[in-house]
Amino acid sequence: MRKLAWASLGFAVAAGLAEYVLKREELPLYAAALAVLALSAPLLRDRIRRAKALTLCLSAAVGLLAWWGHYHIHIGPSEALVGETVTISATVRDYVERHEDYERVEVRVRDGAPREKALLYMYDGTLPELEPGDIIDVQIKVTSAVTRQGARSRVYTAQNQNLLGYIQQDTLTVAGRTAHPWAYFPQRLSHKVEGLCEELFEPDTAPFVKGLLTGNTLELEEDTENYTAMRTAGVMHIVAVSGMHMFVLVAFLRLLLGKGRRSSILCLPLIGLYTLMAGCRASVVRAAVMQALYLTAPVVRREPDGTTSLGAALLLLLLVNPMTIGGVGLQLSFACMAGLVYLLPRIMRWMEARLPMDKKPVAYMAGNVACTISATAFSVPLSAAYFGQMPLWSLIANLLTLFVVECVFAGSLVVCALGAFFPAPATAAAGVLGWAVRFCMWVYRTVAGLPVASLAMDRPRTWLWLAGVYVLFALWSALRKRGRHIRLYVPVCAAAAALALTLIWGKLSIRTGEGQVAVLDVGQGECVVLANSQAAVVVDCGGSGWSSAGDVAANYLLGIGKTRVDMLVLTHLHADHANGVETLLYRTNVGRLVLPAGADDTDWQRDEVLAAAERQGVPVTLLGQEEHVSVGGMELDLMLPMGESDMNERGIVALAQMGQKQVLIMGDAGREAEMALLEDWAVPDVDILVAGHHGSRSGSSPLFLLAAQPETAVVSVGYNPYGLPAPNVMDRLETYCDTVLRTDEQGTVVIDLGEDDDGETG
Repeated sequence: MRKLAWASLGFAVAAGLAEYVLKREELPLYAAALAVLALSAPLLRDRIRRAKALTLCLSAAVGLLAWWGHYHIHIGPSEALVGETVTISATVRDYVERHEDYERVEVRVRDGAPREKALLYMYDGTLPELEPGDIIDVQIKVTSAVTRQGARSRVYTAQNQNLLGYIQQDTLTVAGRTAHPWAYFPQRLSHKVEGLCEELFEPDTAPFVKGLLTGNTLELEEDTENYTAMRTAGVMHIVAVSGMHMFVLVAFLRLLLGKGRRSSILCLPLIGLYTLMAGCRASVVRAAVMQALYLTAPVVRREPDGTTSLGAALLLLLLVNPMTIGGVGLQLSFACMAGLVYLLPRIMRWMEARLPMDKKPVAYMAGNVACTISATAFSVPLSAAYFGQMPLWSLIANLLTLFVVECVFAGSLVVCALGAFFPAPATAAAGVLGWAVRFCMWVYRTVAGLPVASLAMDRPRTWLWLAGVYVLFALWSALRKRGRHIRLYVPVCAAAAALALTLIWGKLSIRTGEGQVAVLDVGQGECVVLANSQAAVVVDCGGSGWSSAGDVAANYLLGIGKTRVDMLVLTHLHADHANGVETLLYRTNVGRLVLPAGADDTDWQRDEVLAAAERQGVPVTLLGQEEHVSVGGMELDLMLPMGESDMNERGIVALAQMGQKQVLIMGDAGREAEMALLEDWAVPDVDILVAGHHGSRSGSSPLFLLAAQPETAVVSVGYNPYGLPAPNVMDRLETYCDTVLRTDEQGTVVIDLGEDDDGETG
């Protein structure tokens, strides 16, 4: 392997260890140890091994020191201000991002705080129409860029956003303009392209085209149906600007400019401009560096080399910011590219020996299959770990749409360039491209609706299956190298059979006993699944976890063989109980939606939920009085204690009878609702209590616990600034209950309701 590749490997491994494993204060000691170890490299007799050992040790030592130095220079000073309110002067770097419940803008601090790139958030207010290059004075409350919800966060530091702040009301003023507005030309160009997309394309296609050209998927994410379909179909990489976009861009430019050395040189500044326009994300920089090296190799009379290009791109990114190694985008991008570099040639040779590659349709299809398999081979474990699901039909979605997407990308570039000067013909051309976009979205929705469209990766058995698949194909490859020519269908069929057994195993898990109660880990929120062999009921679906509560619930249901939710009950419509509902409605077939009739304190949330239910054809019940419901062998009492204080007290309380077991789900009900239940309704002895209001001191009163006498109490809670669950409530629960569990410590709590036992927790 080339020296540059070995150097980048050593640097990257060291940065990864510093990011995930090693203690920050010990990094210089480890670097010194590696430097000493490098001194022993000359003892190796083999010259090549000696060079590799020396390169690895020294590059790893530099990587550790680079990470350590980056933290102390760029991160530490900002973290020292966490919790303080400061007044800063800053230069706006990009346009304001406007989300549903907040707005934010990226800036570079000039004075008043460390001069770092920062993200400033505005809640309960509106930011003015800022432009890149504006100088603003603003008062902010500094928050941490390295922790989120009490855990280590790498989202911001991987993008070199080292300071976060909440804008204080009515403190932002525009003080002037920077002396170098030309420096923000890429951001202005990107904004212009986004504006042209909105003007030229229809509203249903513009968000996709905008994401495809610039990587801005904010509007696409707001289209819950299509966005969920794309994630389930495994095609989100299409709008994450990366290698495909750069490849199509370069191919298009060389088609216009020719394929000589001069055209290669002319392509380089355009590649750089597009990289800046797309925000210099890790995947874009990687693709740009590799394309640049590919184009310049013939100019300097060298053969293009994938390993060297990949190593150069990785080393460049990590030298600028070693913490980029913690970014999901970088990891997935390089994993995909590693597969293309190392597996694609082997797969193509295998196909060329068996398929008539002289026929263009066959060659095109074979190339797409080979590229898709190669790109996903190394990235699947990473994406499964990060996103909790593995799309099983992504190959079909990619084969049907990849060529179309490439054409849409190139065509949209032409349309936007034309639209800047001749809007009428550009609008007509955009209308034609719009149908191509609609075709792609139809394919994604169709694939997402296939049986077992994605495999939930929230159980050991699914990870065991995935590991087994890799072992199986590794053995197949090793045996072929030794002359044992085993047909490909053997490992393919074995993997498919193992997958079928895995899915059957999930279905069998609720075939015995009286079913399962699962309190899902959705962060600070609540989502409870009641399931038996006949039906599934979900109570609440909201939270603050990295994944949508709707995805968490859908993945869990698919894991136990449930594609239908017979009833979805929302105790009330606060976001931490309902912000995942739209996703769940699109990913599963919901038979009935129940919410309290008085849910009017959060009209925007109610309107969105009702609109999503109408789009999916889900019947809605606005519960105004107590109701008894039978659902597939489960008996549910939906009660309205009708407290008068706030939305929490006016919510639904659900009691489920599952065989001989009773489950009481309190939602956010507090002491007032509890007293109303005790006064107007005979609270039975329950087996499982999902404690009210995430363990808040306002609920789980001694009198109520004494009446309910729960054997097991579960507190659905995540990181929060409110001190939940309250210590005195936990003490009470431990006094009155045999077992107390909490999702922030145990994760998802699954209780199997056996016929002759009290259930198990997992």
